[in-house]
Amino acid sequence: MSTAIILAGGRSSRSGRIHKGLRTLNCAGQPISWLEYQIQQLRRAGFSRIVLATGFRPRPLLNKAAGTQQTHNPNPARGPFSTLQQALKGFISQQTLLVPLDNPVPAPAVLFRIRRALQNKRIAKPCYQGRGGHPLLLSKTVVQHLLKVDPAAADARLDHQLRRLAHTDIARVGVTTPLVRTNLNNQRQWTRYKSAKQGT
Repeated sequence: MSTAIILAGGRSSRSGRIHKGLRTLNCAGQPISWLEYQIQQLRRAGFSRIVLATGFRPRPLLNKAAGTQQTHNPNPARGPFSTLQQALKGFISQQTLLVPLDNPVPAPAVLFRIRRALQNKRIAKPCYQGRGGHPLLLSKTVVQHLLKVDPAAADARLDHQLRRLAHTDIARVGVTTPLVRTNLNNQRQWTRYKSAKQGT
């Protein structure tokens, strides 16, 4: 089984009073929260197990997370790596997709290509114009390694741990969509994305 983990443990302070997961899009004429939209995209790509990992401000998100499993970091002030480890516990699959809440989930066709590329590799990631993006797909062995890292260590960061992998362990999947390198941290970025999305 493959697992998709939506990482939503941050403060979401740059998005304003409304949590970034609760910002709304219009889909087929109906308003839908950003979190619900992300979940829909993952289901369309065949992820039957979707885990919502929360930390700060978890309560408002849970009402929009129907059909997901939830895991909560009781001490999110320890940093995002502690939330990641909390999310990975108990959900060790052959493939684990990490989806930061502020990165759009790409189209199912892109996710299918990433999943195929993981064979005989330890990590697969989309690349746009030669630069890596999100989401990241991890093999079971990488997840097991991440769970063993001391969360208090100086290198207890996902990017630091992944840099230790050999280049031959990483599948880089070239894509034509800039969405894999899009961040929706603040209101301006969100407004630009929403206008483009609803103008299509």
